[in-house]
Formats: sequence, C-alpha cells, structure tokens
Amino acid sequence: MPTIHAYNVHDLVRVRSERRLPELEFFRTNALGGRPDIEVAVKANPARTPSLEALHYRELFGRWGFPIALERTSEHTVARVSPLIAASPHVLYTNVVEPLLRWLLVRKGYALMHGACLATAGSAVFVTARTDTGKTTTILNTLRGSNGGYGFLSDDMTIFCPDGRVLAYPKPLTISRHTVQAIGGAPLTAVERIKLVPQSRLHSKEGRGVGMELYRRGFPAATLSAVVQRLVPPPKYMVDRLVPGARYAESAWLERVVVIERGPDGRDELPADALADLLVANAEDAYGFPPYPVLERELCRWGGEDLLERERAIVSATLGGKPAVRVRSSSFAWHEYLLSLAADAGGSGVGDASGRRLRDRVRSPGQRVVNEAAALDG
Repeated sequence: MPTIHAYNVHDLVRVRSERRLPELEFFRTNALGGRPDIEVAVKANPARTPSLEALHYRELFGRWGFPIALERTSEHTVARVSPLIAASPHVLYTNVVEPLLRWLLVRKGYALMHGACLATAGSAVFVTARTDTGKTTTILNTLRGSNGGYGFLSDDMTIFCPDGRVLAYPKPLTISRHTVQAIGGAPLTAVERIKLVPQSRLHSKEGRGVGMELYRRGFPAATLSAVVQRLVPPPKYMVDRLVPGARYAESAWLERVVVIERGPDGRDELPADALADLLVANAEDAYGFPPYPVLERELCRWGGEDLLERERAIVSATLGGKPAVRVRSSSFAWHEYLLSLAADAGGSGVGDASGRRLRDRVRSPGQRVVNEAAALDG
C-alpha cells in the first residue's frame, strides 16, 4: 500500500495524495476530517482510465511521458498521474494540483490570487506583480527590515474571501543566487549554496522562457520539465529558513493592495473599478505552462457556468473598494514602501469598519504564530 499524505487547506479543500506535496506542507494533517475534495493517485498508464467523463492530457512518449486523467464529480476529483509526474513533486503540485485547487476554491466561493501577503497591526497588505518582477526579494527584505512587525501569510498565492479576509497560503519560496545576494545572504548550508548555482540557471525566467518556446513549437514541454525537475529540483525554502524568526499568520482583514512594477521611481493610486481585472490578469500570468492552457478550458467551467466571472466577483467583494497603489522603482526597493506602511501602523491594531481586528497568539516557543480573527468590544 502506498503512503498517503493528507492536507487540509483551512477546512476549505482537503487533499489526499499518494505522493508528498511539499508546497502544501504547511497544511499537512494526520486526520483529514472528511472525504478528500482532491485525490492524487499514481497509475502506470492514466490514459487508460475508463471513465468517459475523465479529462485527459498527454504528450509524446505515451505512458512514459506526461499523461494525466482527471475524473470529476460535483464533490470529488481524482487526478491520476504517471510515475514520471509523481517522481517530480513540484511539477505534480504546480502543473496538476494547484490548477485543480484554484477552480475548486472558486466553486466554494473563494479565490486563489497570485500575490504575496503580509499582516501588520491587524491589517493585511496584498502585494502583486507580473511574474519575475522581484516580489520574493521584496517580501524577504520587508520581513527582515520589519524586525517582526509583519506576519507572513504568503509569497506566491493568497486565498481571497468575499467577506474581506485573506487566508494564508505559505508555500516554500523559490529563490535564486540573485535573491540571496539581494537580501544580504541567507542561512543556507555549503551544499545548498553549491546546488543553488545550477538550480538558479535551470529555474530562472530564461529557463521558463525556453520551456514556453518549446511548447509553442510543439515539443513535449511538460515532460521535459518533469525530467529536469526530477534531476535538479527547484531551490525552495520555507520563509523561516530564509528569515529566521519570521512569524506565520493565518488570516487577516485586507486593508490595502500594492502593485509593484519596474520603472522610474514613483507612486500613483489605482482606480478601484479596474483593480479586480488587474489581479485576475496577474493570476492568469502565473499559470500558462502546459498542461494548464489545455486543462483550463474545462476546469474553469462547471455546470455551464463561467468560473472566471465568479472568480472576478469574489475578488471584487474581497477588495471592497480598499485603496490600491502602484509603486514603481528603478532600484527594486519596493520593500521601503512596505516598511513605511508598517511604521505608520505603529503596532496599535487597525480595525475595519465593523470594529474587527486581529490579535497575535503565540502557540509556544518555536511554533508558528497564528493571527485569529476576533470581534472586539469597544
């Protein structure tokens, strides 16, 4: 019998997998507490899944390549993947599990948006950008510079709730040699530093660009990606490995959106009516590598409904007219603006219009700090 790995994402989505999913390690659980919403199984030849309702994806090399079979019902999705995919856990998560999570969350009334999220004094700042702008470096520099003033919810994806909250989604951060240099070093071992050299080259913006070009030319890009990431896994570390003492937060009330861009230094307010479209566009930009373009055509539709429209409606409800600012920097110093927000908050606790705010509760020394939503009297 294969080892079963279970993950419970805020009691919203339950995942059971025959392979470990490092990106979901924060949500690992011993007791799933119900039937899984998503089940990941390894099958020698997923293309032979008999269900007529199954959604299939395959490339060259047949069973030895990148075949997937997705069997979906209203309550349950089974993803059957080949041994090659299963041997590359980051590919399994990024190219199979996360797309399923995204659209399942929409069906449940939530949205998985591309962006980092930090919480200070009871308020959340959501930071978004086009892929490879410098968001990870910005978040790490902000956490270091805030000296514990910010709690970490996420670096890559954040869950939006229609009541105005954001929920943590703390995946391991993908770093590079440039990231380590830009944050003034990281507590990596000598072996990890040596491995970072080839990892940075293969898993860079240029490396992904090569993969996309191969895909456009008809090559089996997903298969090649699985092979490469099996041989040279991407450099991924949880935030408290890179910033010792970093605090984890579980949820917060969204108070501000910050869009970072490269360019001449400056800031300008963004119109509220265009913000939801911008965030959804940035989310789409984070995907795109095969097999997502093929799977999306089916996954973003359910029962005749366009889930893209529902996702946008959820994002608009979460934003609720909150202020948004675009910050441009020629020196990639976006963290300075985020640190100024933390300084302005002053640690006094900032509530929303109904008087709700967040308080920190330390579970025990060395464990994660969890932000609990609380209704405060007066």
